[in-house]
Amino acid sequence: MPHVIAIEYSESQRRQLKDELSRLTKAGWPLSAKYDAETFGTWQKLFETAITPGLFAERESIVIENAEILGDFPDSLASLVEPDTADTVIILVMNGDSKFLKSVAKSITLIKPEAQIPPWKRQAWLVSVAKEQGFKLSQDAASLLADSIESQEELRSEIIKLGIFADGREITAADVQSLSFDEGGRAMMMFVDGVCANNPNDVARAINHLRGDSVLPIIAAITNRLRPAVIISLFQGKYTDEALKAAGFDPVSKKYAIGKAKSALKNYGAERIKIFMAESARLSFLEKTSLAEGWQGFEAAVWGLMAKVHG
Repeated sequence: MPHVIAIEYSESQRRQLKDELSRLTKAGWPLSAKYDAETFGTWQKLFETAITPGLFAERESIVIENAEILGDFPDSLASLVEPDTADTVIILVMNGDSKFLKSVAKSITLIKPEAQIPPWKRQAWLVSVAKEQGFKLSQDAASLLADSIESQEELRSEIIKLGIFADGREITAADVQSLSFDEGGRAMMMFVDGVCANNPNDVARAINHLRGDSVLPIIAAITNRLRPAVIISLFQGKYTDEALKAAGFDPVSKKYAIGKAKSALKNYGAERIKIFMAESARLSFLEKTSLAEGWQGFEAAVWGLMAKVHG
């Protein structure tokens, strides 16, 4: 009789399946077959197949995709589900939750979606994930990843890619900028960080690449990057963190972004940044009218800001 492992749907489901198959293979239950649930149509036919000994292995695992197609698990088969020492393990891969397995919920192994890490803990979580993989991730790199990518599964994939690229050295923010964004994303990052750092060479190179696209996303990106600078300039002392949190810039989870905004504040001063933000709002509005100034107007505003460095 089989043991049943059920994996609920989530973005991490494929990785969870891969990890489970690896664990079972090492423990002596190699994968013998993968089926779509439609192949059987009913739980009875699936179990008839499962209790038939494999030709080449005494113990085996079988993967069943789209398991919910089989409907509610019948009470009549509940007694056939064995503990995890059974010779056959059926792994059910689902497109939803496990409600249809309610009758055998206490007898099966249920793998639920990975818990979502709150934003303020993502940086530490990324460092921990990297360490588990045998990689070393810098705090700046972790902060940039946490700020830029929402999906936890995508973040895991990025860590592996970056770790292989780093080849034993620490993964840096520069590595993230080079590998974790497409060409347009890299140019966007170079632009907003270049403005904050008052690095005209980076800004000019980025603009040369970005100029062929709409200016609106670029205006949105730079004003979003500079918003914490305005907030910090307006709310001092104990009120700073509360104001940043209220505006969606948690000081813990958005360290990279806030660090860049502080750099801009140091370079330009609050008044210059406020003037630039107002000018950006004007340009953004005009883009939606027949009076749009496009890249020419936006570049004039950017170079106007960067030419007047705060003394």
